[in-house]
Amino acid sequence: MNVQLKDVRKTIKIELPSFPGSEVILYDGLLFGDAREFDRTKSDLEMGVLTLKKMIKDWNFTDEKGNKLEVSEENLNRLPLTDLTFLLDKVNQCINAKEKKTKKSSKS
Repeated sequence: MNVQLKDVRKTIKIELPSFPGSEVILYDGLLFGDAREFDRTKSDLEMGVLTLKKMIKDWNFTDEKGNKLEVSEENLNRLPLTDLTFLLDKVNQCINAKEKKTKKSSKS
């Protein structure tokens, strides 16, 4: 039997506190390849930014002309710190929930 190797992560949609109407779609976990990149980070702050870049699947932010902005370090840097903290909290909740679910499954 062949089994297709694909991204099995689920997504959740959130709104940032400073941007009513914003939609940020987060993955509910990281891929192994994503996690391997953390070894290259030099600080917790770098790790946080990299985590956000890997966990944000999409968002509805645009520039002045209406062109969609990519999820990048440059654009993350433009967000208020309160929104970055909010995003990191949501990411941690997703990762912790996934770990708890995995631990429960392995005990069964």
